[in-house]
Amino acid sequence: MHSHSHSQEPGASLAQIPLGREGSGADYCENMSPAPLDIVNGHSESIHGGFVDESEAESNALSDVMAAFLYYKTYTLNSSIYRRLHSIDGLSERHREIVSSLGTIDKIKDAEKLVRENYKFILDLAHSSAVDAIPSPTENSMEFKEWLKHFFDARREAGKPPAADHHMEKLYSTLKQFVRDWSAEGKEERDQTYGPLLEALENEFVTIPRESRGGVRVLVPGAGLGRLAFDICCRGFSSQGNEFSYFMLLASNYILNKSQVTDQHTIYPFVHQFSNVVKADDQLRPVTIPDVLPSSMPFASMADFSMTAGDFIEVYSAEQEKEKWDAVVTCFFMDTAKNVLNYLETMWHVMKPGAVWINLGPLLWHFDNVAGEQSIEFTRDEFIALIGKVGFEWEERLFEEQVPVSYTSNSKSMLQYTYNAFMCVARKPREKSVMC
Repeated sequence: MHSHSHSQEPGASLAQIPLGREGSGADYCENMSPAPLDIVNGHSESIHGGFVDESEAESNALSDVMAAFLYYKTYTLNSSIYRRLHSIDGLSERHREIVSSLGTIDKIKDAEKLVRENYKFILDLAHSSAVDAIPSPTENSMEFKEWLKHFFDARREAGKPPAADHHMEKLYSTLKQFVRDWSAEGKEERDQTYGPLLEALENEFVTIPRESRGGVRVLVPGAGLGRLAFDICCRGFSSQGNEFSYFMLLASNYILNKSQVTDQHTIYPFVHQFSNVVKADDQLRPVTIPDVLPSSMPFASMADFSMTAGDFIEVYSAEQEKEKWDAVVTCFFMDTAKNVLNYLETMWHVMKPGAVWINLGPLLWHFDNVAGEQSIEFTRDEFIALIGKVGFEWEERLFEEQVPVSYTSNSKSMLQYTYNAFMCVARKPREKSVMC
C-alpha cells in the first residue's frame, strides 16, 4: 500500500488516556509498571481488563484488532504462500521444472519460514498488550492453542470472520511502520520527514538550551508509533503524542515500554510483497528494531514524554487542554480529517497565544469517496486559506510548496511513491483574536 494511514478503526474513539507522568481527562486505564525513565507508562497491559467503562463498540474494535494479530499466520500462509505454491503445482511439468530451476519455489518456502518468524513477534506484541487475557504463546503451548481456538470459535458464533481483510492490511502496514519509525533502515525516510520538522522546532526555541527546555510543551497529533514525539523529547522538550488507531497504540506500547536492548527484535516486513522485487534477498531481508532504546532518552529527568489514546478532537477539545501547549507538530496528519476545520480549531484551542504550529504532509484526504462518510476535500491553496481564516499567522520564510517525501516505502522495491508534500509554520497570535 502506498497510501499513508493513521488508521481509524470503527469504534476506536476512546476518551483521553493519560500515558506518562502527567495527563488530563478521565483515567481510562490501569497504570502498568513504569518503563525505564517513566516512558509512556500508561498503555493498558490488559486489553479486556485494563480499560473501564469502555463501550461495546470499543470492545469490539479492540477484539477485531487483536483478531488480526492472532490470525496473521493462517491468513498470510493461505493468501500469500500456499496460493502461490498451488499455482506452481498447476503448471505443466516442463514449466514446473523451469520455475524450480530459478529457485522460485525455494524463495516461497523461505518466505513461509519468515512469516512464521513474524508471527512469533506479533504474538509477543499481542501478549504484552493483553497479558491478562492471552496465555503466554510459547511454542506448542496447549493452553495457548486451546485459548486461540476458543477465541476464534467465539468470533464465528458471533457471525464474524476470523479477521477482516482490511485489518490484515493494516497489520502489514504496521510492520512497515516499525521500519519507518524504529529501524536504522528507516533513518533516510525519517530524515526526509521528521528532519525538517525537528529543525524548525529547534529554530523556534534556539535561545533555550536543551537541558532547560523541559517547560516547553509540544503536542504531536497522529503520533503513530511515537518516534517523532520521542525525537522531540530527545531534544529536551516535553512532548506528548496522540494516536487513534489501536494498531498503532498496541505497537507503540510494545516498542516504547517493552524494549530492553537495541535491535532486540527481527522482523520481515517485506515478505508479503511479491511484486516489483529485484532479487529474493530484498523481499526476505530482515529488519531489526529498535535502533535506539527508548529508556536511554537524554533529558528524561527534565522533560516529560507521554502518549494519549483517542480521537484528537475529542481528547483535546476539553477545557483543561485550553492554551496548554507551546507548539503543535503535525506530520502526515491533517489529511486524516473528515473536516479539517475541526482539526484547525482544536489546535487553536490547545495552543497558547504565540505558540507555533509546524506541519509537513500531503493532502491525501482519507475519507475521499468513502461511502457513507461526510468528508470535505480541499486543495492545497484552499487549505492554506483556511489556516488564515481560523486566525493563524504565517511564517512566510518557513513555507515550502513541495517537499519530496516517501511514506513506509520499501527502499529496495522497483516501485517508489513520492509525495510532493508541503511544509508550513504558522503561529497563533500573541494577542487574542477572534476566529473568522
